[in-house]
Amino acid sequence: MRPTRRGLAVLLVAAGAFAMGTRYGQAGLNAVAGPAIVLFLAATVQVLWAGPPTIDREQPRRGYPGDERTVAFDADGSGVARLTDSVPDGVDGGGQVTRSLPATVRYDVTYTDRGPQQFGPVEAVVTDPLGLVRRQYTIEATTETLVYPPVYRIGGPETFSRTLAPDAEDRQAFDRLREYVPSDSLRDVHWKSSAKRDEMLVKEFADHHSDQGLLVVGEADEGAADEMAAATATVAMAALEAGLTVELTVPGGTVSKGYGDTHRTRLLETLARTGAGETGRADAADILVTARETGVTVTIEGRRHRFGDVTTSRENPLVGGEA
Repeated sequence: MRPTRRGLAVLLVAAGAFAMGTRYGQAGLNAVAGPAIVLFLAATVQVLWAGPPTIDREQPRRGYPGDERTVAFDADGSGVARLTDSVPDGVDGGGQVTRSLPATVRYDVTYTDRGPQQFGPVEAVVTDPLGLVRRQYTIEATTETLVYPPVYRIGGPETFSRTLAPDAEDRQAFDRLREYVPSDSLRDVHWKSSAKRDEMLVKEFADHHSDQGLLVVGEADEGAADEMAAATATVAMAALEAGLTVELTVPGGTVSKGYGDTHRTRLLETLARTGAGETGRADAADILVTARETGVTVTIEGRRHRFGDVTTSRENPLVGGEA
């Protein structure tokens, strides 16, 4: 604990008044020195009595690079405090605020980097209402959020089926023929029946989701984990959108095959935390994503594509949505 600049000024005035009063016998000057010292002592007791504030945090919502989120916490205590929250490197924003306690603190940040992001601890500088004495505390109140890898546009379910999906029509059981609509993949056109009816007919399947899992494997050299995670997330999300079940293996772990919103979240969580490395399952992959110094490739049944060639946009359509 130490005096602020204002507190030092008060002490200097009090000391000067006391010295002049002692030397020249001017009681009026002591009338200045006495109250100033009492005021400073009262401020010291008040700051000591207040102690460190307590911090109760809310966990920031998850998101993608580019998402804006609000960080919030409640600070309970007494006096006036300057609160500075520690912000991780993978986030832009933050700053410090001065509040009379108790108070709720909110500030906005923008996610920039994939991975776990920890907010805190909080640096608190507590002062008395007049700002004469200050005491600094480090409050180990932290919380973590998760930033998913970016997910880019491939072009829709039909584009994925035509460009990236392995040739495996036994994934779904044939149900019936129906009229062609513009969103249908040409792979599903039943050409023989279409020729007989003089109109385009497509095959419709009974079960939109396959019992056979699509194994997506991602591997990366050191320094290329972010690129691998983004490409693998893009492919996996497109496969789910196309109605396929997805199994994922990356250096950071494996997610068993599945589909739906919960499965989507598990895939993104694993890809948010994975690092670089090999998996030992590249040969078994239906889709293999490889990130090297020379770039990112996507390999399907021996057909190798540059990742940039299969994406239609490098803007993440999920930014700003619910994570």
